[in-house]
Order: sequence, then structure tokens, then C-alpha cells
Amino acid sequence: MISTRKLAAAFAAAATLLLTGIATAELSTQRQAGGAAIAQPELRLDGEYGLWVREDADRVLVSWIAREPGPGYLRVLTGNQVREELATPAANVHTASFRRPRGNEVVLQYGSSDDPQDRHQTTLYLGAEGRRARPVVSGVDSIFVVADTHGDYGSLIRLLQNGRVIDGQQRWSAGRSHLVLLGDVFDRGPDVTRILWFLYDLERQAERQRGRVHLLLGNHEIMVMQGDLRYVAPKENLIAELHQVDYSRMFDVRQSILGRWLATKPALLKINSVLFAHGGVSPDYLPFTVPTLDDTLAGYMREDIFYHWADSTFWTNPANLVGHDSASIARRENFFWDENSVFWFRGYVQQDTLGAALQAVLRRYGSDLLVVGHTPTPTIHQRYGGALIAAHPRAPATEMLLLVRAGREHRRYRYGLSGPPEPLPPAAAAP
Repeated sequence: MISTRKLAAAFAAAATLLLTGIATAELSTQRQAGGAAIAQPELRLDGEYGLWVREDADRVLVSWIAREPGPGYLRVLTGNQVREELATPAANVHTASFRRPRGNEVVLQYGSSDDPQDRHQTTLYLGAEGRRARPVVSGVDSIFVVADTHGDYGSLIRLLQNGRVIDGQQRWSAGRSHLVLLGDVFDRGPDVTRILWFLYDLERQAERQRGRVHLLLGNHEIMVMQGDLRYVAPKENLIAELHQVDYSRMFDVRQSILGRWLATKPALLKINSVLFAHGGVSPDYLPFTVPTLDDTLAGYMREDIFYHWADSTFWTNPANLVGHDSASIARRENFFWDENSVFWFRGYVQQDTLGAALQAVLRRYGSDLLVVGHTPTPTIHQRYGGALIAAHPRAPATEMLLLVRAGREHRRYRYGLSGPPEPLPPAAAAP
């Protein structure tokens, strides 16, 4: 149990965050939006802002953070029928568990027994780890693209609403369109957990309308899952502290619901003739295809080496490395951490002399356009004669790319936080 003194200190820290880091981020957003008034975001830990759900054997464990100390409740529904009702004692942080039901879709209703404003609902899609979507898709008319949201939930919602991807209730409203997020949901910003739960459900909403949400893995997803927590925002660290776990444990690829879901996501995606990656596709990846790279990623993420990457005791036991030699381990390290990997490559955005390399990659993958995030630039723009789009504006989640299929090509537009889309200015000729 967390002591009363520790809880008080933790929530005092939360108040400090609101007055410092969050306020600073809000002022920055005001400047980025050209001085337009934007309401200061509210620091929240309740509901899906601080929800942690994981499976252990045949049980599902649910932990949430209340706005105020008091008794809590958890109601479990399947098929619109209440299966279990659980009460938790007075506290700020609550945990309850239930036996995993037979059905895969489970609705959780949870929160404070005393405060009607602190009651929430989340749908779990158990078994989602078995749903690895194909990373090659065709026949899509409209593709919305957002890069590197970095925990800025408020801006992401505003951006998607302006593009009519979601409605005023934050429900999918884009029909058969596809939404691509280019990775780096994690780190820097305060609402990573909330964004992940939002996308987790939005994915299913889109599928019901025959649309799709594609979340690619970026370097910051890999960093957190492998225990590199240097860039986790103070508020996100606070959530883990209140749950009394290491932050990466909240996204454990073997037990946590969000971690298992993230482990099904690709590093490279092809829609129509457009290739998407977080960092970029360097010539090092010419031996791959989109499916073989996805198979490699999935295989590596299932291994004990990936799961225990940051555990020094794991590496000192030779029994854990049976079947691996130094070359095998180096391949995995390079795949996830090398500067030329799909998670880290910046070459096409930072240099203007790689046209031949880019064209070789596009030919190999049967594409005519590569869209990347990772490397921030002042605005979404085209490079290399339009063969590459750098989609990561310097301010996270303040611009969105729209690609509209027109025959064999795609018309290219840029959305901001408000106003209609504008055509993407043409690129200079490739060197």
C-alpha cells in the first residue's frame, strides 16, 4: 500500500507540474498557434489518463487513480450484461481484478463510488495481441497522417476534429478513410497514456465504418519498451509512481493490455503506392520487403532478449543467451538502435544529396512516395521533387497531412489546428 504521506507528496508534485511544466507547454502552444488563445490543459490522472490494465494468468487486473481519496468501484460487462461488481476501499489509487471472461470484448466501468464526476468507461479487446494487421493495403482514397504526437492529447484531438477525422464526442467520423500515426506517441508530453487508450478504441471504431487507424512504432516506443526512460514526462512518471511500478512496466509487451497491443504494430507500412516509416527507410533496408521487415520485427519483439533488454542480470546468465552469438545480438541491436534503422534514420530530411538512395528504396518497395516523421521541421513539406514528405512539424500534433488518391497519384494537403486544408507547396527539383 502507498502511505498517506507518499500520496500527499505525489499529488503535491502533480500540482507543481500543473503550475510549471504544463503551463510552460501551454504557453509554447499559444506561440505555435500564432498567438491564438488556447485554454490551459488540465492536469488529469483519473480515468484513461492514468489507467493501467494487465493480464496475469487467467485474471485481469485494473488499476486507476481517483481525483480524491474515497471508495472505488469496478463493474465488468460483457454482451451488455454485468458479470462482476467489485468495491475497493477508500484510497486515491485503486486496484481490482476479475477472472478473464470468455468473450474478447469487455467493458469496464470504474472510478469513485462517491463522486459522480469521477466515473469512467473503457472497452478492452482481449486477445488483440493476435490481431497483427497486414502492413500492405491498397484501394484507399483518403489517408490522414499525423507524426510524433509526443503526449500532446489536446492538440491531437483538436487537429483530428478540424480534419473531421473525429467528431465533437471524439468518435470516428472519417468513414472509409485511413489515419496513419507515424510513431513517437511516447515521451516529452504529459498525456501519453490517454492518447494510447484513445487510439486503442479509435482503431475499432474506424474498423466498424470500414476505415482504419494505423499506429507505427517510433524510436520512443522502442525506448520505453526497452527501459530507456530518459524522456518520459514528469506527469507520466507520476502515474507509474502512484501505481508503484516502473514506467515501462505499464506497457509490458507480455502482460499489459496496451503493451500487447503496441507489440502488434508495424515499423513500416505501405498504403497504395505510399510508404510510411517513422524515421525513414535507408539503403540498409533494401534486402527487406514490407512483409519480411514486419515478420522480423514481430519475431524480435517476442524474444526474451527484447523483453529483458534493460535488465543487466539477464545478460550475465549464459543460459538466457542460448541460440544467440555476438552477431545475432548485434543484428537485433542494429535493428532497433542503429542510426540507419527505420526508427532512427534522419538522412532524407537532414540532407539534400540522397536522391539516388531514396529512388533506389522507392523502386525496391514499389512506391513513389515516402512519408516520414521523427525529424522536426518548421512545417510539413515536400523534398526531393515530391518523392519524400517530412510530416513532423516542430510543434507536436499541430499539423496533419492529407493524401487524396487521384488515379495513380495522390493530391497532397496540409491541415492545421483550425481552418480548411491547404495544398502542400511543391518541392524543389531533386538534386
